[in-house]
Amino acid sequence: MRLSSRPFFFFNQRYLFCSSSAICFVSLGMRPFDLLFKKKRHPILGRRQGEEGWLEDGARLLREVISSCDGRGCYPIQMFSAKEIEQAIGQPFQRERWFYVNYEGTHEDRQIIIKVYRRGNRELAFNEIATVTQIKHANVAKLLGCCFEMEQPILIYEKVPFILSNRLFEANPSSSSQISWEHRLRIAIEIAYAITYLHIGTSRPIVHRNIKSANILLDEHYKSKLFDFSLSIRIPLGETHVETDIAAGTRGYIDPACFRTSFVSEKTDVYSYGVVLLELLSGKKPSVNRGMTNNDRLLHEFLNKESTEKEERLELILHNGLSMDVRQVEQAMACVEVAVGCISINPDKRPAMKEVTQQLEQIERGELPLSSSLLRVQQLATVGSSEGVSQIRTRYESESGSSEGFPLSLQ
Repeated sequence: MRLSSRPFFFFNQRYLFCSSSAICFVSLGMRPFDLLFKKKRHPILGRRQGEEGWLEDGARLLREVISSCDGRGCYPIQMFSAKEIEQAIGQPFQRERWFYVNYEGTHEDRQIIIKVYRRGNRELAFNEIATVTQIKHANVAKLLGCCFEMEQPILIYEKVPFILSNRLFEANPSSSSQISWEHRLRIAIEIAYAITYLHIGTSRPIVHRNIKSANILLDEHYKSKLFDFSLSIRIPLGETHVETDIAAGTRGYIDPACFRTSFVSEKTDVYSYGVVLLELLSGKKPSVNRGMTNNDRLLHEFLNKESTEKEERLELILHNGLSMDVRQVEQAMACVEVAVGCISINPDKRPAMKEVTQQLEQIERGELPLSSSLLRVQQLATVGSSEGVSQIRTRYESESGSSEGFPLSLQ
């Protein structure tokens, strides 16, 4: 038999290229057509970490959850794969934050929020998971699961479509209506429920530390849910506060006492809640930006006064752009009184959240304190419409017996 003289190894540029490419695809677990048709990974997701990395993260999370639950059960969450996150992630849901970015997504026909932490913030992610898995409350956004296969920890929440700050300050008048007074009061009460639960409904009090309108989500029926527990902290049993290395929170909402001393207590949340309540009442932001009008600065100036007169509180309400009748204005005046107590400079003088909740429920039922009455108020502004002014004038005249001192409007 004649042996072929063709060498065992031969060189053909075309075949060599195809063969080496195939070897690369196989070694990476890919098919040749994946490069053409595979969805490109979202740049925020970064690279995957190895099995050892995500197993270490899982063990770390388990230790955090066990230490925080104090023997009480935590609700189970799902572990999402990197592939599921890559397929689900969509457009940004909120403006970028310092520690993370929120994205909209869809997983198994369910709308979700994908919270991608930035590198170097793993501690915040583990803290949030360990905290939220203890909380079962209708007014707290529900954590569905997490993913540790990427370099950055990823949390997956139920999708709640709207953000309170957007609806208050950034809504397009042509595409969305203002939040009515009834809904604003209900939002205030529901968030008060949530914070009260954090303070007294868990094994150890939880202080949120970053309560603000941008961390309150709303569904289509204005049901509210508290969001973002990345900065939350637990108060040890038997203690009233925790001393931290640095004060954390958002400018305009952070408790001045906490900022000064770095002591965190339940009253830290009470102050921030008081600011949010004033936002709902006034429709104004607590911080000042360039280009703001004098009306826009009303809340900022209000927060920086040691004390306020009744006329100043009324002016804050009457510039909120809502059409309100007399009873609603008096309800709002009563709410301002609650908010002023919450933002007291001295934390010891602030009410507990349970007391705040009870006061707001009474206001919603129409059980108003005498201090909220509009009688003998010497300075009034237009109340959203001429009908509102007329109603207040009529009531003022009937109860005081005179219209003296009552102007039609204040520009």
